[in-house]
Amino acid sequence: MSAIDADAVAFQDRPISQLLVKVVTRCNIDCSYCYWFRDAAVYAKPKLLSEEVAQQLLLRIEEHLTRYSFHDFPIVLHGGEPLLWGTTNFHRFAGACASISSRTGTEMPIAVTTNGVLIDDEWLDCFEAHNISVAISLDGPAHIHDAHRRTFQGTGTHAAVERAARMLVSRDIGVSALAVCNPAYPPSQYVEFFAEHGIAYYDIMIPDATVDEKPPSIAAFYNGLFDLWLEANRSKPTVNIRIISDMIAAMLANNSPTEGVGYRPVELCTIMTDGTVEAHDVLRIAGDGLTQTTFNIFEHAIDEVRNEPTWKVARDASINLCEKCRQCKFMNACGGGYLPHRFSRKNGYDNPSVYCDDLYAMFENVQSVLERHLYVSKPGGERVNVRDALARA
Repeated sequence: MSAIDADAVAFQDRPISQLLVKVVTRCNIDCSYCYWFRDAAVYAKPKLLSEEVAQQLLLRIEEHLTRYSFHDFPIVLHGGEPLLWGTTNFHRFAGACASISSRTGTEMPIAVTTNGVLIDDEWLDCFEAHNISVAISLDGPAHIHDAHRRTFQGTGTHAAVERAARMLVSRDIGVSALAVCNPAYPPSQYVEFFAEHGIAYYDIMIPDATVDEKPPSIAAFYNGLFDLWLEANRSKPTVNIRIISDMIAAMLANNSPTEGVGYRPVELCTIMTDGTVEAHDVLRIAGDGLTQTTFNIFEHAIDEVRNEPTWKVARDASINLCEKCRQCKFMNACGGGYLPHRFSRKNGYDNPSVYCDDLYAMFENVQSVLERHLYVSKPGGERVNVRDALARA
């Protein structure tokens, strides 16, 4: 058995360790690149997670935590736009999670991903009261953000979202920003914007695309972003850009904390508003109900989804890489790229990422920089540059 196959076997028996809960299936703005509405099947789901479904979900969560004794079990409230669910439902759900946490001894950190348009003082009080961390979708400065994140009337949303970001930063709330890379603009415009707004933790995500599409190259953007990150953190760590820190962690043979980087199974479980259980929601960028399963929380325990055929296909594809990826020197660090970006109509997930060439160039750049900046200590106290040590070996 190869080392790759051995790793795949070792991944088999891990229970579901986090949940993405779709509390809303509709949105109050019209982002042009939103993956969620690529699949018309979402319109067949209830607009809101009902009290009945929420209570059943909470029962299943406590059942799951009692069985597996996790140290922590993160829950992300998502949409659509999750704030359309309302503060009353957020208070009720977060309070119930706190009770489950006290009974099971499992920490249950709650996060929400929002476009920010609805945020006001009532929402800030809710987030603060329940220690809910907030990821706000904000594509940097207005001319970049408003190109894609617009109202249904065609106007930009940047002013409202920027205001929400300032309000979040002013309170005792864990805040991060989620931007989508637009390689037509220099990464400095994003970095400078977030620095000006006091947001030290953010991500600039690779635009979603399948192998059947032809997205623009992103390597130059991310290589430039890496240089900016390095300069900002040269004296002491002050800025955390998630995709950069994930790539570095993966290159140093540590497990990346997110599913887009590194060789690890994608085992995210998505709960829909009607209680059905799906795989990673971003997989719906392929459209046509690809993520739909036959499972629901009324008839099945959470961990049973690991045996559901549709979920299992996606999960297994995340670690059963195509031959090109298996032969790549960056296989463990890259992990084949983000699973949704490997899909094609012809081969399913059995492809390199649509961004394969870009990812290779990005990891080569990271490797080159790390080799110049990392040192090892030899017997006697001599410090040797990693690149020089490897050259001498």
